[in-house]
Amino acid sequence: SSAKAAASAPDTMNRSRIRRWPLPFILLAALSITSTNGYHRAPCQKESVRRQFQFSDCYTPNLSPDLYLNQASFVMAHDAATGYLNINNNNNDDGSGSNSATSEYSSEYDGVDDMNNAEYEEGDNNNGNQENNAAHPSRWNTITIQLLSLYGKTQVGTVYEQLNDGARALDLRPKIYNNGTVGFHHGSLIDVPLNSITLGGLLADAKQWCNDNPTELVIIFHSELVHEAGYYGLSSQVYLEADDDDSANNGDDAANQADDANQADDANQADDVYQEADDGGQQYQYEYYYSGIAKMKEVYQENGVPYYPCDKLSGLTVGGAKEMADLSKTGGKGYLLAVDRHDMYASFCGKANWATDQLVTCHSRYYGEQQHEDGNDHEDGNNGQMSYIHCTDKTGTGVSKLSALQAYATASTNSEASDDSNELGPPADESYYPFNQIQGFWQVDATSVQIGIMHASNLLDDNRRSEVNKEMTTMAYNGEFNAISVLALDNVALNGNAMFSVLRNACGQSVMKDDDEDPACGGDLLLPNMNASHTLPLVWNIVLFVVYGGLGANGISDAISGFPIA
Repeated sequence: SSAKAAASAPDTMNRSRIRRWPLPFILLAALSITSTNGYHRAPCQKESVRRQFQFSDCYTPNLSPDLYLNQASFVMAHDAATGYLNINNNNNDDGSGSNSATSEYSSEYDGVDDMNNAEYEEGDNNNGNQENNAAHPSRWNTITIQLLSLYGKTQVGTVYEQLNDGARALDLRPKIYNNGTVGFHHGSLIDVPLNSITLGGLLADAKQWCNDNPTELVIIFHSELVHEAGYYGLSSQVYLEADDDDSANNGDDAANQADDANQADDANQADDVYQEADDGGQQYQYEYYYSGIAKMKEVYQENGVPYYPCDKLSGLTVGGAKEMADLSKTGGKGYLLAVDRHDMYASFCGKANWATDQLVTCHSRYYGEQQHEDGNDHEDGNNGQMSYIHCTDKTGTGVSKLSALQAYATASTNSEASDDSNELGPPADESYYPFNQIQGFWQVDATSVQIGIMHASNLLDDNRRSEVNKEMTTMAYNGEFNAISVLALDNVALNGNAMFSVLRNACGQSVMKDDDEDPACGGDLLLPNMNASHTLPLVWNIVLFVVYGGLGANGISDAISGFPIA
């Protein structure tokens, strides 16, 4: 195995040539790798981290600057802000990532909420009936929120840690509060408390990682912007002076590339733009912005992070995107930018491939003796006995679940191109959809949440026990996706670096220092040795026993019923 690992070193030319080298030369080559023309994950001491990389020293080459951005492959941390749930953190955290550089799964659940420590109003206990839901609405509302918070956490740790675990794209769902603070939510499932993280605090963590890893491009994707005041909080507009390049930074050549490709669209929006001159003849341009977008622009500007509308990315190369994302323009280091459509909901800059009638959840139920092939709910007249299907049952019902998710993921990129949001497949209009998302995680609906909680599970545990990240990485390595733009994962702490290594080392994605011969890439390299854990930490089992045992099945059903899932 040492010889095979050495064959993956960046100083080698190709795998077939190395196979003819004597073993001492192979070992010497592995020990002599000091390439700086790429990314070296730090720290790289632990075996659980090193074995996820296909090159030694936790190395990957840089993305090719000439690669079109919509052809570059990114690992995206799905609902990245949920990583801040149930951890000891504050907005002044320097983002050093020193507490969990390797994100060992045995410590992932440290600091989870103690569900029985919720504080209730004194009036709830007047009649002494602790088990009466109707008599204790505050108690049950608190438990419901905490249950969903416990269940709906999709990532582990800060975005610094998630980036260190292989993510290069962050999926954020902003929520604007009435006091003007920008926080985050996970659909209708949970809000991320403001005392856990705000947009400004998250940007500080992301900027720190970019400072420590200045060759890497990181993209923040917004979607599903909500406001504490509801629709009316989002629909209002403000008239602001427009930035020269519609971003937080000064204009640059990269933005002009996109401008040339979008002149027709700009002309159609001319009615929304107003110009006036001051007494000295200086021209100022003003535009309407939705108030939510204006607020986020303010936060990004304060933090020196570029924030662009989607159309600025159309037709860009990786090199052009890096020019737009260059933090040195605002005194920083590295490459970081945020993007959305700048519409009322800060919509995703790509095709999401969220087909509501085809979702594959981890937990479902069926009636009768025969299990359906897609592994989802089919209530055949309710004539048979109800049974459950779980993705975590890897030798039983979970097999059909995994097959269904694999089919869903491959359809997201291998099907015929279409801009229909209800059809899986790549976008037909790549200028409007610069990115295409592959959802490599278990999706959720109200039924799956209820069943998952009743069976003492949660999204992180479902991800771990089903080994879905490992399966998706193997699919990517085997070339089962026609193209990979943005591959979204839950729990990047578990094998996220393996997926990152496979995507970055795919043929045509990256460049190496030695250009004399084509370096090994894709299937010429070995599949990463991925981690697997099948036991929950003791503290987690205790929490689940106390929480779910105390509620019981009826209490869980009452707590979840009527709660919508987005």
